[in-house]
Amino acid sequence: MSNLQEKLNQNGKSSEKIDVIIVGAGFSGLYMLYRVRELGMTVRIIEAADGVGGTWYWNRYPGARCDIESLHYSYSFSDTLREEWHWSERYLYT
Repeated sequence: MSNLQEKLNQNGKSSEKIDVIIVGAGFSGLYMLYRVRELGMTVRIIEAADGVGGTWYWNRYPGARCDIESLHYSYSFSDTLREEWHWSERYLYT
């Protein structure tokens, strides 16, 4: 059970104040999460999958490689992430 579900009372209302709810943790959802947190707002993200990534989580092609360098699939909105992340391969594969 998620933290949000645990906070729901019998009336189906949450005692927690949330400014923004984001549906989907793909590239766009993760970017929105980043931006909303930068604004100092409380936010929850809801994702149907067991992990983040959206299309890249659901569609896996074992052995397939990308035809552009891995860094182009990075979260370019965050200099910190880009500087801290070390790619194990120049061209990603699944």
